[in-house]
Amino acid sequence: MRLRLKHLIIRTRHTTERINFARAVTFLYGPVSTGKSTVARLVDFCLGGSLVRTPAIQHEFVAAELSLSLGGYSCTLERAGQDTQAVRVTWARDEEEAESVSAPLIAGDIPLIDAEVFNLSDLLFHLSGLTPIKVRQRTRDPDSPL
Repeated sequence: MRLRLKHLIIRTRHTTERINFARAVTFLYGPVSTGKSTVARLVDFCLGGSLVRTPAIQHEFVAAELSLSLGGYSCTLERAGQDTQAVRVTWARDEEEAESVSAPLIAGDIPLIDAEVFNLSDLLFHLSGLTPIKVRQRTRDPDSPL
């Protein structure tokens, strides 16, 4: 999967911060308790992970927006601090019109954009040009749903 982070925008109650990622390696440094680990956690949060609710996150964090290249697409993943169900994904290729969908973290019964795209991880695989990975809910039951 070709994925390249471009920038992360962090919205808090009082400020909006933008962190630009280098093309090869981004090195975060600074004193203890200044948010270095939180940057990595917010990238994970935008990609569908859960967020550790530290006191600073609970009191100040509003939303995060991750801009990245995924396959041949420019994508934006937006997630509000209290959103535990979905990530807003917007993508476009070159001069094409952008498409957008609220991608659930847990697959539902209705496909988002294609017969094989039911949740955020399926969509990320799809935009990368890869077939989403499907596993059986119960590995010992060959009739168990994927």
